[in-house]
Parts: sequence; C-alpha cells; structure tokens
Amino acid sequence: MTHTRISKQLLLFNFFLFLSLSAFSQTDSKLSFLFAGDVMQHGGQIAGAYNKTTNSYDYDDGFKFVKPLIEEKDIAIANLEVTHAGKPYKGYPQFSAPDELSKALLNAGFDILLTSNNHACDGGAAGVVRTLDILDEVGIKHTGTFRNKAERDENYPLIIEEKGIKVALLNYTFSTNGITVEAPVLINYIDSVTMKQDFAKAKKMNVDYIICSLHWGTEYESLPSSYQFFWEKFCYKQGADMIVGGHPHVLQPVQKKIVNKKERLTIWSLGNFVSNQRDRYKNGGLMITANICKEKNSPAFIDNVESCFTYVHIKQEGVLKPFYILPDFNYNEYRSDFISPDELILMKQYFADSRKLFSEHSIGVKEKFVNSSPKIVDLYKDYLLGYYTVLIEKKSNSILPSYSNKLHSYLHKIVYQDGSYGYVSGVFRTSEEAIGNKNFLLDCKIENKMKIIFVAPKEIKIIQE
Repeated sequence: MTHTRISKQLLLFNFFLFLSLSAFSQTDSKLSFLFAGDVMQHGGQIAGAYNKTTNSYDYDDGFKFVKPLIEEKDIAIANLEVTHAGKPYKGYPQFSAPDELSKALLNAGFDILLTSNNHACDGGAAGVVRTLDILDEVGIKHTGTFRNKAERDENYPLIIEEKGIKVALLNYTFSTNGITVEAPVLINYIDSVTMKQDFAKAKKMNVDYIICSLHWGTEYESLPSSYQFFWEKFCYKQGADMIVGGHPHVLQPVQKKIVNKKERLTIWSLGNFVSNQRDRYKNGGLMITANICKEKNSPAFIDNVESCFTYVHIKQEGVLKPFYILPDFNYNEYRSDFISPDELILMKQYFADSRKLFSEHSIGVKEKFVNSSPKIVDLYKDYLLGYYTVLIEKKSNSILPSYSNKLHSYLHKIVYQDGSYGYVSGVFRTSEEAIGNKNFLLDCKIENKMKIIFVAPKEIKIIQE
C-alpha cells in the first residue's frame, strides 16, 4: 500500500477537487480544526532529542504517530509553552527550547502556534522577540505575543480565512509567572478592558466565528475552577463561539452548551500534548477536532466534535530518545518491544482515567479511535514493522537539501542508528511500489542518485541501488 506518492493522477485529482470545492463554497462550506495542548520542553526532552552525530536536535519521530491525524484537518493549532530564547537550552522553570522543535511541529502539520502563556517571558523581552523570529523563519503562524503595538494592531486578532469561512483567533494568559517585559514588546493577558476591545474589533471584521484560547485554571485539577467559569461567561458575553483552554497540565472536560440561544463549545483543558511530566493524569493529553460549517445565508455553526486521547511514551531509539505521542492502539502487536509491560500499565491507566472523566463530565463530544481508519492502521503497522522507501540523500549534517522545498510533505527524514540521517520519499508496503515512485521521481528529474531502502526500527538496509 502506498501512503505517500507523487503522481500525475494525484495532481489531477487535486486540481479537480479544487474546482469542485470552489463551486461548493459558494453555498455551503466546512473548515476542519484540530486543537492540541501544551507543547513543553523539559530537560529530559532536550537531552533525548540531541543528536551528537549531527550536533543538532531531532524531534520529528516523536510526532509521526499523530502526524496523519493532524494533516487530515485544514487548520491545526497547539500551545507553544516554551520560548526559543536561544542557547543555553534549558527546561523548567524558565524554558528555552531548540529551534528544531517548532520546525518539527510544522512538519507534523501544525499551522498555528499560540504563544501567550505563563512561560512566554521566560527569556525576557529578547526571548519573546527571538521566539517570534524563529516562528516566522520556520513559516508557522502565531498569535498571543507581539514585538510592538503596531504589529499587534495589524495582526490581531489572527484571521483564518479559508473555504468561504472567516474565523478570528484570540489568545490570552492569566500570568507570566511574575516575569514582565518592557515596551515595545506586548503579551496578551486576561484583562477585561483589552479583551472587550479585541472582541469588538473581531466583530467589526465581519468574521463568521470567534475562537478564544485561554491559558487559565488550576494546575493538576481535573475540573474547571471558579476563575475559569467567570472568564468563560465573560468571553461568551463578548461574542466568543468557542473557548479552548490550557495550563492545568491535565485533561479537563469538553462541553457543548447553549449560551444565549446559540451553541458554544468549551474545551476546559487539553492537557499536555508533549512533556516530561510522568505522574498519573499528567502523562498525556488530548486532541480535539471539530468542523466549523456555514450554510448559505445562515450563521456559522460547529459540527462533529471528536476527542482523541494521546499518551507520551519515551523510548531510546539509537542515539535519540523520542517522546512519542501515541493515540490508543495495540502497538506491541506489531513491535513486541515497543512498550514495556510496566509502561503499558501506565498507558492503559491514562486512557481509562481520561475516558472516565469524559463520560462523567463531557457533553457533546465523541471519541475518535485510530482503529477506525484502515489507512492510519496500515501506516502504524509500517512504522512498527518496517517499510520500503526511496532514499534521495543521506547526510550527516543538519543542512536541508535545497530541493526539499519542491517536494514539501512528500519528503520525510529518517535517522540511522549512528545518528546520520537521510531524506526519503514515500512509505510503501512492497519494494515494487517504491521502485515505481523512484521511476516517477526520475521522470520528474528530482534527483538522479536514488536508492530503494527498507526502514525497520533497528536497521536500515539498501534493497536496490
């Protein structure tokens, strides 16, 4: 089975799909969203991602099991709860993460990162600015912190406009842990005066839907606090349609509700998307997906709200120790040593705790299981058992091949046991399928020197020169 293929048929399909969607958008539109929780970088994560062979940091493998879920959606958003303040890289209590982390988030499919949270000022004003510089350099949109007032006035609220739907995204934090930054740098704090102005501005921009992300709540509490209830009511009064919460580092419920005769959605806390917090309830997170829909001459509404619980699993793989983000799946059926018996107990406990919380307190959300998608199941099997692919270039430094921009998502990086790495195209079940892809790449004059290789968890071997 082919999971990633560059083909003339695919290009033609996309062209006709574009035409059909353009016609569809004149009357009815649907924009799909995915929200993930706190992206952390503790010291153990930084050490685990360090590749001594290349003197760089590799994070891509940690996201590979959630990447197909993220890429399914039009817009994917996560909370970047670290700075890119530069070296020395460090974890708690004042985070400065390697720049490669946000590059990996982009590769995983994220479109927008939220930067207003209690760690936004960990690197001071210079750290705020450098974080924004890196995100701009990587090419990923962001909101919540700003270099100056002019930048905020021009870019806030962040407007998402696709498929005939216009959405405003707002982002605020309750605190920056007592660290403040001087003007002209600006941080969005939860403040009624400022927020009223921002909501009013969003409504004047004739948006169809307003999403407000709030960094709020009490750490490690599984139910919302009175503080959260107060600001939820405030935001809905100002015109918010959806509230997305983070900061508690554990899951809190997701609730559809009717407010002022209109259906709203409150995601109280998405928990830890990735972190080194290993205690019960903290060792995982939640991805929420939802569609914002718009019918002709009618207000936008939300539809098909789904949850996907994810567990953070740490495993030494060669020179790296990825922090795998794992949906619920029987990984050991295909790779018996992937999760140890003790770790498996903790993983099952996390999923059981999460489902119990949601069954008792969540409203209007259904769970999505990766087992329901044969395409994703096949991809997981290939990652766990091994797959054929086309090696375009093998390197031992951290320079991205210049032609990668032409191939975009058709390339991914593999890391050899010694820490060197290669850029490959495709994930295939058979060598014949990989050879077909190689021939197509040759026809496109992408590269002349390519090899068919088999990528297994503990070895990578050449099949065909």
